Formats: sequence, structure tokens, C-alpha cells
Amino acid sequence: MEENKYNCDYSVARKHEGAYLAAKILLQVGYVALFIILIAVFWGPLGMQWAGVIMGLAIGFVVIVPIIRPLTWRYVNYDQRYEIFNAGTIRFTRNYGKKIKTDKGDEHASEHNAEKLILEMKIKDFELIAPYSSEEYKKKLDESGARTINHCSSPSAPNVYYGLYTDKDGSKCAILFDMVDKSLEIIEYYNREHTVVTKLHFAGENLGK
Repeated sequence: MEENKYNCDYSVARKHEGAYLAAKILLQVGYVALFIILIAVFWGPLGMQWAGVIMGLAIGFVVIVPIIRPLTWRYVNYDQRYEIFNAGTIRFTRNYGKKIKTDKGDEHASEHNAEKLILEMKIKDFELIAPYSSEEYKKKLDESGARTINHCSSPSAPNVYYGLYTDKDGSKCAILFDMVDKSLEIIEYYNREHTVVTKLHFAGENLGK
């Protein structure tokens, strides 16, 4: 992507909370359960309990740790990313990290990022871009009845904004995302009429002042 003052690329890790945290815990429990199942499978047939434990653990570390865990853990440990490019297009993606190399003929496969497209649209098409932490604008969002897409680090983070829009089916939607100074400046440039500009806060700042 060409670098200029109207382009921006930002990503932030999603905070583990709510259903996202629950999924992480359940997945960890699942890994332990797989180890237990493997041990149980080899416990009886080998006739020696310790041999069954060792065999189950050995296969678990060969299969679960290097294969199953990388394929599944990324879905509870990802980054929320957006980029602004191409004269005011904003693209929201979920970044799962590096792909597992499956094509031995592709020497660059391990360098590719696995990501999921969440939304791509022109900034000028948003009907309202406003701070989610503001009671006034949070009320406007609630009154719109929009379906909300969580694409931020945490809805409780101080710099979360929402972009309200109408999807191709005519339904109201809103996407939550972390705002930074550069992206706010660019977004305001492309949609000045519908962008609410506020002071952004930073880690360690005393918000009570």
C-alpha cells in the first residue's frame, strides 16, 4: 500500500472478555481433554498404565501441540485491523497471524497472513462516525436499532468509535473500531459532514481530569 497522508493501517489485539474469553477457556479445556482421551485410549491395550500415559502424552505432543493448537488457537487470539487506502476506502479485517504452510511449492506461503474480511466500504458512505463512549452518541446508536459488529479491542476502551451505515439489504449496521489520531484526521477529511471529532486518550492518561 502506498504511504501518504491519506492512507492508514492500524491493528490492535482483541481483549479477552465475555464470550471471547469463554471461547479461549473452552479451547484450553479441549486441549487437556484430548490429552486425557489419548492417555485413556492407550491405557488398557498396552497392559501397562505408565506406558499408556507416556504413549498418550507422546502422541499428544506430536499432534496437538504442533498441529491442532496452531490451527485453532488463532481463532481466540487475533488482531482487529483496518486500513484506509485508495482515496477513502476503509477495509476492516480480522488478522489470525501467519498461515500454516501447506503448499511446499510456494516458498513465500509461510509469510502470508491469514485474515478474514469483515467490511469494506467508502468512508463517505457512513451515515455517522461517532465516539461509542459518548452517552449522547451511544443513545443515537441504540435508537437506530443497528446490528453492531465488534471490531475493536474492547467496547469499554476510551477511543472506540462506531461507523453507522446501511448494508446492501437495507439493514442498519454499525461497526466498532479503535480510533487513532491519524485515522480520525483522514476519516474527517473524507466524511466531514458525518464525523464527530473528539480528543483521543492514551494509555496511562488520567481520564478524570
